[in-house]
Amino acid sequence: MSITKKDEIENVSVLIVGGSLVGLSTSLFLSWHGIASLVVERHPGTAIHPRLASMTSRTMELYRSSGSEAAIRAVEPPFPQDNRGLMLESLVGKQLGSALEDMSAYHTTASPVQGSLIAQDVLEPVLRAQAEKQGGDLRYGTELVAFEQDEEGVTATIRELSSGITRTIRADYLIGADGNQSTVRKQLGIGQHGMGVLGQSMSMIFEADLMEMLNQRQALMFIVNNDKVSGYFIPYQGSSARPDLFRLDVMYDPAKESVADYTEERCLSLIRAAIGIEDFPVKLKTVIPWVVGAYVADRFQEGRIFLVGDAARVQPPTGALGGNTGIAEAHNLAWKLAAVIRGEAGVGLLSTYEQERRPIADLTVEQVSLLSQQRMSLQPETITVNPLMVNMGYRYAEGALLPEHEEAQPQIQDPLQWKGEPGTRAPHIVLGRAGEQISTLDLLGREWVLLTGTDGQRWKEAAAGAAKQLNIPLNIYQIGDELVDTSDSFGHAYGISSTGAVLVRPDGFVAWRVQEGGEESRRALEQALSRLLYR
Repeated sequence: MSITKKDEIENVSVLIVGGSLVGLSTSLFLSWHGIASLVVERHPGTAIHPRLASMTSRTMELYRSSGSEAAIRAVEPPFPQDNRGLMLESLVGKQLGSALEDMSAYHTTASPVQGSLIAQDVLEPVLRAQAEKQGGDLRYGTELVAFEQDEEGVTATIRELSSGITRTIRADYLIGADGNQSTVRKQLGIGQHGMGVLGQSMSMIFEADLMEMLNQRQALMFIVNNDKVSGYFIPYQGSSARPDLFRLDVMYDPAKESVADYTEERCLSLIRAAIGIEDFPVKLKTVIPWVVGAYVADRFQEGRIFLVGDAARVQPPTGALGGNTGIAEAHNLAWKLAAVIRGEAGVGLLSTYEQERRPIADLTVEQVSLLSQQRMSLQPETITVNPLMVNMGYRYAEGALLPEHEEAQPQIQDPLQWKGEPGTRAPHIVLGRAGEQISTLDLLGREWVLLTGTDGQRWKEAAAGAAKQLNIPLNIYQIGDELVDTSDSFGHAYGISSTGAVLVRPDGFVAWRVQEGGEESRRALEQALSRLLYR
């Protein structure tokens, strides 16, 4: 193929390498903040395999805050709240011990939003449409060839695979969302640390009429263990675009076996052994080998270049927290890039992405790896990892926040135990507004938000002056004004008195808090915002 080079340089604020789940989410979040992005993805379209099976409540909060929840709900399958992960001899066999950990990461009173069982191949087209609707430039069948950065930006060469045409892109920033074999990470020379390879897995994806049987067992997924097969059995409920699919994962030794050894006959035998019915109708779709790894990149930032998703962190799929954590990384980075690009914050804010997210990556990889080991021990009573705490109850110890305590605080706990401490997710409280019920989380999403107690009039005046002085968007809400604390729980949930105030970042994390109001309200708020924005 002859290669043609287009000489003109295309300029964009952010170039995103990788257009799968996390890359699409990054583009969507940036667009929500008014920042244009260009996404290049070497595959010809969105995911063709289901892969990730579910979105947690926290992830759906992020999509809700960026205006995409309704589009996802329109195509998601039902989510029975009483279904659990089970350990079974087979789908029709006996249960082995008690159920796995509860589904609180998907159904929790800590959130106004329910999780979703939407599979990745159904979700990605929705995210693509939403990103393009908001102005994202998505180019599939296009790969990154090379890049280099300087003090002013990043110059990259991309190639359209069908034509061989290369183009030069000039971006203010580049984001590597290009998976666990990240070209971006490797070219930057960023190493990885962690437990390494934990095993090798063979995934068999197939069609079968099993969903009713799973619902009768109240099985959201199950670990199967009998004398013929041992592994994970995961359902992917369908949509108008495809039928129900299922996945059976079994471990294998690549020194003794390869994908060629997993013939259709062998796979069907293993699948039917997991179901427990020898002649059950099954249509095998594909067989995919993959590495179960536990790695974290040594750095998440190199100048104007950032890593998100599997490029930054790889972990076992247990608990479905890999993709959910990657989406949280994208959400954290997007608002910070937007603030710097718009001139509202100094570039120092960008260093807080790694400060905040890399410790959480280390924690998540450790906890998920432990959960995987505990599950496969077939002893549910030994499970100590709580996915809700890992996904929603973590705390940033440093970064774009002003801590209150010098002594060490927990890194994770039940999100209901946090009381508005800086570095933690803003608590969900039901409020009344204009005769309707809303969540405190519905007040968050694009701008900084100041929440005050019932006697917080001084803070409202101070915030208006500070926002004007610093020329930043700042929304101000006083409980008891247009917002009614119907359960009288706001002050307790946020740890403030009626004269206190809480400053919440665009990503929904508390950045600063004053538990009791003071005389120098405006000065205190201006100083806090200046420090948080690296002004």
